[in-house]
Amino acid sequence: MLAVSVFFSLILFQLVYTVSWNPSTFQYDPGSNYQLVWSDEFTNVGAAQAVINGQPAYAVNPQNWVIQTGLINGGLQNYTNSIQNCYVQNDQLVLVAMQASSATNNLYPSAMITSAGLQQFTYGKFAAKLVAPYGKGLWPAFWLLGNAWAQYGFYWPTVGEIDILEMIGGWVWGVNQDKTAYGTVHWNNASNTLSPSNAAAQGTSWSTPDGSMLHNNSLVYWTEWNETNIVIGVNEFTYFTLNTNNISGSINPVDAFHGKWPFYLLLNIAVGGSWPGSPDNTTVWPQNMVVDWVRVYQQTNVTSTYQQTNVSSTYQQTSVTSTYQQTNVSSTQQTTVSSTQQTTVSSTQQTNVGSNVSSSAATAIFVHFSPSTNFFFIIFSYLFSFHMY
Repeated sequence: MLAVSVFFSLILFQLVYTVSWNPSTFQYDPGSNYQLVWSDEFTNVGAAQAVINGQPAYAVNPQNWVIQTGLINGGLQNYTNSIQNCYVQNDQLVLVAMQASSATNNLYPSAMITSAGLQQFTYGKFAAKLVAPYGKGLWPAFWLLGNAWAQYGFYWPTVGEIDILEMIGGWVWGVNQDKTAYGTVHWNNASNTLSPSNAAAQGTSWSTPDGSMLHNNSLVYWTEWNETNIVIGVNEFTYFTLNTNNISGSINPVDAFHGKWPFYLLLNIAVGGSWPGSPDNTTVWPQNMVVDWVRVYQQTNVTSTYQQTNVSSTYQQTSVTSTYQQTNVSSTQQTTVSSTQQTTVSSTQQTNVGSNVSSSAATAIFVHFSPSTNFFFIIFSYLFSFHMY
């Protein structure tokens, strides 16, 4: 009887919490031992570049962000530097993915921005308050990528990656994914150099407690990266923790997670690819990611934090590889990366990646999971994900 009583008490508690969940009242608090060291609140910088929806639209702050362009991701989007795809308006950043047409070579114009070479940090809490896009074929992301090129000549997966938010829109494998966020950590579990290289991944998912869609809520997606753990959460929920001092099935320690080089921030909307699939006739266009702010906090008692701001081009990254995405962009320098993607299963994937040196920041280049790994990652996430209500 006690077990039955506890069971029904837990169900009642969950129902009460679900009904009372109101994310609009949430205020993110990094904790008393953290202080704000950098943020972009997306105020207007410079002259208006266009009029969009009847209001002036401004470019992103060039001290903080570089707009990436090209056929990055092996998906169906083409990242552009058009003000129509990325602009600041009413103290918000708006990234826009648009419908493909013959005028766009049947690719979906979209946006990606990165702080590589401009705003980079070692350890801290990284957070963004945003409304995600939605719909079949959409793949928005807010994530961090290590930058070890200038110091060591390393690229992905050795540099490490922390996916604070990924979402695959619409119905995928019979489940409406628009209410689910994914958090994942990637690294080289075979060595702290480029050889041997074996790409490992651990992560899980979180779904809204009331079943509402992510695009109906402005939520704070955050991660805490410190000397011992990487923690990923949404608003008041912590849903994934990785102990970076003792990672099962991996070399330990992993240099990427122990302060050897800084990480930078990325925001983008990918379209298509093996994980979300292609848009269909249910997808609504255009699709926006609307960001209220991006903030970085660091502990007040940490004195060895590495931060790079406005670094000259000699310190900029010429080749970075990140999971999930790949590119066909021609390049002045090309490297072959062989990696084995794994969660609980592995599938070998090999790709060529290239890079072009940017005068203001690094060009990020990416790699996809294979379809089989994506399938098992989804299944694994749903079987083993946990929610803290």
